Amino acid sequence: MNAQPLREVFESLSDPLAERRRSQGLGRTLTMVFLAMVSGENSERGGAAWIEEQRWRLKGIFGFRRDDVPSYSTIQRALQAVDAQELEDKLVVWASQLQQAAHGTDWEGLAIDGKTLRGTADGVRGALAVLNAFSHQLGVVLGQRLVGSKTNEIPEIIPLLEELTLKGVLVTVDALHTQRETAQTIVEKGGPI
Repeated sequence: MNAQPLREVFESLSDPLAERRRSQGLGRTLTMVFLAMVSGENSERGGAAWIEEQRWRLKGIFGFRRDDVPSYSTIQRALQAVDAQELEDKLVVWASQLQQAAHGTDWEGLAIDGKTLRGTADGVRGALAVLNAFSHQLGVVLGQRLVGSKTNEIPEIIPLLEELTLKGVLVTVDALHTQRETAQTIVEKGGPI
């Protein structure tokens, strides 16, 4: 099974502003923003500047008919139009495809760990925390769950494990997760005993 190209994942997202977009579709714009991000840009303005600087290369890749790339305001509207839950759901499926495509080489290692997201505290509530599953082999997060502010990671690990392909995967967790139900779920999903 081959993984779907990431551009196709972005293109499959529902676009509530499709009728208003002329030259750039949501998928094309998100793909360019993604390229800017992996090139080191971490703001909308920086991404727009990078896309403008790279317009001739991008024109060749995306086949623009005119010399037009998304502007800063187009990028803002595209990012605001994205349904974050739909995007996350599709990226989890995509990451699972990557994982399945990479199987058969060696044992896959999957680390499940909680992280507090820097810069997410707003004075009213504390910083956001997530529980994520990181693939050692692929170097990507295959899934994540938001940890509620009045709870801990334990209630989120089972739903996270249910989203993942664990056949032939060695799962590592913090001592907090050495729970009977967690171990049983890993074994039922095909993880090693």
